[in-house]
Amino acid sequence: MNFKINNKDVKLKFGLKFCRSLDEVYKVDYQGLEFGMGVNFAYMNLEQRNPVAIAEIIKAASAHVGFSSDEIDEAVEHYAEENDGLEKLFTNLIHEMGKSQVVASTIKHFQENAKVTK
Repeated sequence: MNFKINNKDVKLKFGLKFCRSLDEVYKVDYQGLEFGMGVNFAYMNLEQRNPVAIAEIIKAASAHVGFSSDEIDEAVEHYAEENDGLEKLFTNLIHEMGKSQVVASTIKHFQENAKVTK
């Protein structure tokens, strides 16, 4: 998947660097031990249509290029203006994460174990 940042088409990569970057953003502290929960929390936030998740995921997926948070925020806002919102981007990111050989099993496991309470 490509995404335009600073007028450059950037190939988003959903590999280990992506996972490590997200683990730095999404952590859980359990009795003083920190655990990275990046892929799980990012996926959940995409499903909840959290626009900040889009920016975090794109930042992690473009870590090999190294754009700033401000550059990515601007690119996401530009995308929203040009595409009548972010719905298509939410859907595309969920789909692309699910295709990654590194991330797919984590997402599948999360989906199988997620419980909905009413």
